[in-house]
Amino acid sequence: MYMPSKTNSLSGQANWLQILDGIINKTGYELNCMRVAIVQAFYPDDATVDVQIVNKKSVSLNPDGTQNVVDYPVVRAKVCFCNPFITYPLKQGDECVLLFSDRELESWFISGEAQPEAYPRMHSITDAVALFGIRSIPQMLTINTDGMYLFYGDTIMALRDDALAISTDEVSIYGDTVQTGTITAASLNATTAASGTFTTSNNKTVTVVNGIITSIS
Repeated sequence: MYMPSKTNSLSGQANWLQILDGIINKTGYELNCMRVAIVQAFYPDDATVDVQIVNKKSVSLNPDGTQNVVDYPVVRAKVCFCNPFITYPLKQGDECVLLFSDRELESWFISGEAQPEAYPRMHSITDAVALFGIRSIPQMLTINTDGMYLFYGDTIMALRDDALAISTDEVSIYGDTVQTGTITAASLNATTAASGTFTTSNNKTVTVVNGIITSIS
């Protein structure tokens, strides 16, 4: 096995091992797989975002020997939420993970169907999907270990083993509501709560006193 010496490594003529290492390093440095980025703008009409990759790119050396470091150009990425059943507003400054497709992604993103490749691109910076949910330490949410939490503004929803807790100013329910079990009002303003007898859509009679259901017949 050929082992290059220090003298050979410093010579002007590169050997095959140095050339191979250079090719591997250059390919790995330029290959796009997974990057972290920050949102610059969100476009809800076509579910895309403009993002800036967070780590800079070294393109060469300055005359004084320091690295010539530049920003990556802004990338237009396709949006992918963490859960297909949960959507949320995106804004400038939000953080995300960029995943770069092995092949061009535009044909599928436009049509939603399997199609031949339109362009011979591989791991191109133009074929990125933005996956949201990752956060840096300065943007990190408080980690609660007693259940699953959803946060948005001042509203908090906590899903625990034996309870669902909602903390918000107002809860609106649309459609038929079926209640099984006891309703307990921890705090109620009796001067504004409704009282009366009501008939439900299935002809049940409900009696309410100061906002509390007292009987259903």
